[in-house]
Formats: sequence, structure tokens, C-alpha cells
Amino acid sequence: MNEPRHTRRVVELKIPSELGYEKVAREAVATVAGRLGFSAERIADIKLAVAEACTNAIAHGSPPDSLTTIVVILTADEKKLEILVKDPGFGSPPTDVTVPDIHKMVAGKAKPGGMGLYIIHELVDKATFIKNHEDGSNSLQMIIYRMDDEAPADSNSSGQEEKSQ
Repeated sequence: MNEPRHTRRVVELKIPSELGYEKVAREAVATVAGRLGFSAERIADIKLAVAEACTNAIAHGSPPDSLTTIVVILTADEKKLEILVKDPGFGSPPTDVTVPDIHKMVAGKAKPGGMGLYIIHELVDKATFIKNHEDGSNSLQMIIYRMDDEAPADSNSSGQEEKSQ
């Protein structure tokens, strides 16, 4: 009798709120995305989005110290990869993301910054800020949907790629 396979996978990672540890989250998400069958190009986009989200959480959402943690939760199913980056919540999350004017920044006519959120919104299918009013934390939820030609690495029952005869 065949039991239905559980297709939902959850990976939770806690990193210190120190710059440099975003690289750990970036590599963890790359491993998960690779197991899910995302293309190399899409994995590169996901890695950049996660690095930016973690960097923002460290720089703007928490004190920069090793005692404070940033939580990264990866939830995958047959249709999508959901990534939640949660920080302790210093301040409120942004309400909107505007297109940065790089030319004004270079000319010194606009304050530098704001590129990370814009990049995240361009790289993922959906990005939403969530404020938890109970504990004051902020989360950035990113969703990346699978393309039709992307299949999990373990989608074959034998665990090996099929060979053509």
C-alpha cells in the first residue's frame, strides 16, 4: 500500500545579528533551492534576495551583536519556496518600496540606500513585510514559485536520474 509522500519541507536557521552571517543563510537557501530543482540562475537570484533580506534585518531590525538572532525559515512544497526572515523589530517595516534613482545618488542629490528592498522585490515573485504586534518582531516573507520545468532533485522514486535507452 502506497502512503502519500509528505511534500512540505521546513528548514529553520538562526544566525547571529552580525554582518557576515548572512552568507550562512545564503548558502543554506541555495542548498534547499537546489534540492527543489530550481535552475542555477534562479538559485543565484534567491541567494541575493536572502542575503539582502538578512543584511537589512541585521542593519535595521536588530542590534548588531552575537546575542541577538535573525531567524530564517525556509518552507518548500511542490509549488513554491517560501522564505521568512525574522528580526527582533527595531522600528516599523517599510510600507512601500520605491525605485531608487541611482543617478541622483551618484550625483549626491539623493540619500544612498534603499537598493536592497528594491532588488528583493525584483528577484522574488512576492515579498511582504509582516509586523508581529505581540512580540514586536518584523518579518519579510518572500515567495518564489516553481516553474513548470523545475522539479525536486528527489522526484524520482529511485533517487537516481532516469537514463534514456
